[in-house]
Amino acid sequence: MAVARVFAVASLVCVFVSACAQSPVTPIPDSTRRTITSISGDVSGIKNSDTSQIGARGSTEGGQRGAAQGVATMTSSGTLLGLLLAPVGAAVGGAKGASEAQSEEVVDTTRAELRLAMQDTDFAEDLRARLASSTIAGDIVVSSMTSGASTAAQQSATNVSAGAPPSHIIAVEYRLAIFHQAHVNPKIALVAQVTAQVQSPDRKQMLHKATWTYCGQPYDFVQMAANNAALLRGQINTAAAVLAEAIPYDLFVSKVPRPLKGYCMDFTDLPSGTGTKAPGLI
Repeated sequence: MAVARVFAVASLVCVFVSACAQSPVTPIPDSTRRTITSISGDVSGIKNSDTSQIGARGSTEGGQRGAAQGVATMTSSGTLLGLLLAPVGAAVGGAKGASEAQSEEVVDTTRAELRLAMQDTDFAEDLRARLASSTIAGDIVVSSMTSGASTAAQQSATNVSAGAPPSHIIAVEYRLAIFHQAHVNPKIALVAQVTAQVQSPDRKQMLHKATWTYCGQPYDFVQMAANNAALLRGQINTAAAVLAEAIPYDLFVSKVPRPLKGYCMDFTDLPSGTGTKAPGLI
């Protein structure tokens, strides 16, 4: 629904409201690219594992959310007729939501499985390890990737071996959340947003900045939580793999901006052929 509330990824969406006009990922300018021979970096970030608002918990909450959806449907056109029919939408939506809502036990279990998947899966280490072993940047050597903000080796032209230029720094910051709307039985998906700042060897200058957004395929929230939240855990792993390939490729190899589809990015052009299409979340 166009006016439905988005809980967990509201901050992520807000970032892209102002960025939809142009891609937030562009290659490093050639003049800067030619000065970079090696990179070291660090990975840090946060995960939003709060799942307490996903899905309607029992018939009472189902009726409330269903009524809200019914009103939103009727008034979405912005016409006077739609406004007059809002009470009808509330009544029909409320009854439908109350009858279709999952039981409190099912929703509690579902929310718990989704929360544990977010907390258990080490996205940061997976992304760090994949970036550290990446060779996609060609002649640019990845000297090291560490965990934690500002942990990458800081260098200057005076503290490197003779004849070897200092490594530039890439500071990688991520945010992980579950996209969902305030529906009775919502479809949900992982959203992973990663920003990379390319900095001078002494960190005093930011030479380039880009932000990627990976969106998983939406599934019914109960289905996503089934089998120890296997689908969600799979999306977290896929996000790390896709982003670890896209970051060096887009910065150092590609000559074109990363395509956007709404708030999500299309990764089907990655050299490995394992990139994902951008699903429509809103």
